[in-house]
Amino acid sequence: MTKDLMIGDNMLLYEYPPHLDKREQIAKAAHDLAEHKKMQRNMYKNLIIAAAIIVIGFLAPPMIVKVILWLVGAGNAAVALLLYRVYALSRDTDLYTRIYDDHIEHCQKTLVTRIKTEIYLSYSDIERSYQDKKGRLIVCLKSGTKPTVSSSKEYKFMDSELSNGRLFLDFQDTRAKLYLIENLHEQINYPKKEYNIIEDDDPDEHENIFNL
Repeated sequence: MTKDLMIGDNMLLYEYPPHLDKREQIAKAAHDLAEHKKMQRNMYKNLIIAAAIIVIGFLAPPMIVKVILWLVGAGNAAVALLLYRVYALSRDTDLYTRIYDDHIEHCQKTLVTRIKTEIYLSYSDIERSYQDKKGRLIVCLKSGTKPTVSSSKEYKFMDSELSNGRLFLDFQDTRAKLYLIENLHEQINYPKKEYNIIEDDDPDEHENIFNL
């Protein structure tokens, strides 16, 4: 998490990726390279296994066994490629999130089509927000407001949602989303949950039970 910084008239509260000094950048680059090679090896291993299963499928006599082996092989290859794409997206250096006291600047990419979308969203434009089952932050916009949204190429889904007054935010950095929810829930009109704290009137009672 970044320290609060004044940039112009705005205060930067959180920044991803965080600012790193020269030594930290070198260490991170070395770590990322090692992780990338590891993921590549795992992907190639799974693709080889998938190819072997498909070949065995050609050699198996019953047609039902052939079909099952082909489906298993194709599924294994698809999972291997998908996992690699997810990993590559998590390490994408183009993506960022900057949370200010009055707005958020955010960049995200789609997993399959790799469409990059940059968003400038003022908190004053937000009517309410919530999370969907995929963990995305859904922002419902006030009537007549329009955040600054630009995509690297035509993005029909985002255009359709904006026309309905909604904005989908995918976060590469989960801590950025949690920072918004925990610290700026009033600004983004997120339903802050209050949990009842159960206090033990006699904490020594349980200790005595276990000491019997």
